[in-house]
Amino acid sequence: MKKTNKQYVPDLVSLQLLGELNYRRIGRIMRGQEKALEWHFSIHTNGDQESRLRLSLKEESKFTTEIALEFGPQTKKKLLFETSLSMTIRLYHDVSIAEITDGHRQYSGSYPYPNDAMLHRDEKFRLNQQLADLLELCLKHGHRLDHPLPFQFA
Repeated sequence: MKKTNKQYVPDLVSLQLLGELNYRRIGRIMRGQEKALEWHFSIHTNGDQESRLRLSLKEESKFTTEIALEFGPQTKKKLLFETSLSMTIRLYHDVSIAEITDGHRQYSGSYPYPNDAMLHRDEKFRLNQQLADLLELCLKHGHRLDHPLPFQFA
């Protein structure tokens, strides 16, 4: 039997919708403190697990804003695996879209599979979905820390 290798075609409508929703989520998170340079949140989930989310303004221009996101558990236990996450988000104000970049390049809409970097075919969509999940977690279970205590991610 001959194996056919179907080419992945990104769903641009879903990707754009996800970017628009993430832009709105970030706007809701920053509401009332748009002029700040950092936004800190504590997130409590099941099992008394506390995590922290920090958004930091990196760069701002007329049409774009670049924000660094850091997320991780607040624990004193030494964990056997990496649990913190950091990403760079670019906001496009003229089209009201947010997307993840790595700070100096954007992710492609699709990648050949397999590849040396071990990226998924739909890496861009998956990363932006992860951003959506984190922002929703913050909106549903988080509270703003107006005067955050110094902390380090585990």
